[in-house]
Amino acid sequence: MFGKRCSLCGGKLNSSGICTECGLDNSKSDKNYRINRSDCDGMPLTHVHEEKKKQGYRMNEPDMTGKKRRKHVQTPDITNRRRPLKIVILAIIVITVLGNLYEEHKYDIEYAIGDAVQGVFQDTGDQKTNDTDETDYDHYQYVTREIPKEGESADYELASGNYVAGVEIPEGIYTVTPQDDYDTVQIDDPENSIYLYEYTEGKKDKIEDIRLYKGAHLTLNCRTTVKLHTDNAQDVEAMETAGQSNPLTESVDIKGQKTLTAGRDLEPGIYDLSRVSGAGNVDVIIYSDEQEEINSWSQCLSEDGIDGETFHYLVIPENATMEVSEDLKIRLTPSEQIASTDYYGFYNR
Repeated sequence: MFGKRCSLCGGKLNSSGICTECGLDNSKSDKNYRINRSDCDGMPLTHVHEEKKKQGYRMNEPDMTGKKRRKHVQTPDITNRRRPLKIVILAIIVITVLGNLYEEHKYDIEYAIGDAVQGVFQDTGDQKTNDTDETDYDHYQYVTREIPKEGESADYELASGNYVAGVEIPEGIYTVTPQDDYDTVQIDDPENSIYLYEYTEGKKDKIEDIRLYKGAHLTLNCRTTVKLHTDNAQDVEAMETAGQSNPLTESVDIKGQKTLTAGRDLEPGIYDLSRVSGAGNVDVIIYSDEQEEINSWSQCLSEDGIDGETFHYLVIPENATMEVSEDLKIRLTPSEQIASTDYYGFYNR
């Protein structure tokens, strides 16, 4: 041990290799002691200390092979939990949309279903009939008063126009005989809930059971005239005093492309319209006091047209506008006898 120093403190050693300063036994191999050494000896100065691995795996933590491993953690499946809620919400939306569509189009849907059912019955030979068939519809089902069967026999031949029952023709049950194809017959009778529209559609057959109650409006559209016959005309003599004289006395001629306003360009009232020359349309729009459109009327006047060349009892209230085609000349002549000077009332029925 001569010349050697203590590996710990540098002190002198005795003959047994024991340090006389700190007492360290230097006779043992140095490899049994890690004096002033650490696990970092021999490592790069930039190396990083790692934590001692805990049980389990961390995300992207390298394992012993150097490969990255993912921590196996069981995650709740929230997608499956949300799926029933999404289905319920979707069902509510679908039901709402279908409900709104049904309310908006329920009559079309019911009508289509009715047609489909009727077609099935016809295909299978079923003898059931459709209650909504127009040929079976009773236009007089809401009438509360019957026209007496007894009365006078009367015949009329009338051109296109409006006619007030009880004023120009008596109350009664009529048979109408058209003279040309597509002549039409219309009844507007709110008091008795009668709204009828009939035409022959290329046939010149008679139109029967046309019931005209007093106060009803009969509207005819025809090329020339139609014939009316009744066997039970009521109160024929009373018609002489049923109406009143027309307060209008002046005729009005209108030619060419013009738009006139009643109360400014012509007197409001009731006129008989006739074609003087040319051909074209006459359009009348009825306005309320608030200038809102409440009704309209249109007629094509020509020498050989299906609407004819005249129109009787055309009611033109205050503020109504009349537009005449460029190639047409017409004449407005005051109707001889009228039911009332309430011109707006004619359209507000």
